[in-house]
Amino acid sequence: MQPFGITVTDCVEHTLILSNFMLTERTIFSLCEVLPSTVLQVRLSDQIVDGEVVKASTFRRYCLAPGSDLTGQPEQVVAIAGAVWTPAAITAYNANLKPAIQ
Repeated sequence: MQPFGITVTDCVEHTLILSNFMLTERTIFSLCEVLPSTVLQVRLSDQIVDGEVVKASTFRRYCLAPGSDLTGQPEQVVAIAGAVWTPAAITAYNANLKPAIQ
């Protein structure tokens, strides 16, 4: 299965005042990739903006295993999980997990 992505503009903004500048910090959901194992890899972009000009940007990622709780996830992630995480995909993923070392 090829990874695919969705770019959206949903964001959370916080206003910071530094010196005489008014900067805004925002977190934007920017990408969701489906890995071959049907794990979802989600990328967020943390940005500092001055008006519409991005002054700084960093990315952070996290993964969601098939069948994970999707409470609080962006609606795009929930929609992709609903399409990809079929009962067969979840069963196949769980069957490939190795038991914990004891």
